[in-house]
Amino acid sequence: MNPNPTEVPQPPTIEQGIDSLLTDAKNKVRHTSDRCRDRVRKTPGRAMLAAVAAGYCLHRLPVRSLLVSQVRLLAALTPPALLAIGAAKLCEYLQSQVREKPKSTRALSHADDFLGASEFPPQAK
Repeated sequence: MNPNPTEVPQPPTIEQGIDSLLTDAKNKVRHTSDRCRDRVRKTPGRAMLAAVAAGYCLHRLPVRSLLVSQVRLLAALTPPALLAIGAAKLCEYLQSQVREKPKSTRALSHADDFLGASEFPPQAK
């Protein structure tokens, strides 16, 4: 049970999301690898024939040009991906800053952040 019912649960961070995606991918690869090993143990002749056919196809394919095109694609997509991750981290940081400040000073501090506290002289009452 949650001791403080008014406390809002924290959303998962970017690192936690990426970590869970990588863990899921590792589990899927491990599961597929185990299935392939079992299949090879059950039918080694068929597995050998499939390996020879795959080797022949890979030998006939223009692997170098495929690899170069993949590297070019990766180089083209890396800057937008880094920008998206940076924007997500900035949003996460700003949300954590808003949660930490007391409610009474939020509006004033946001106005000071945007306008600059030193631009306007204090008003006399």
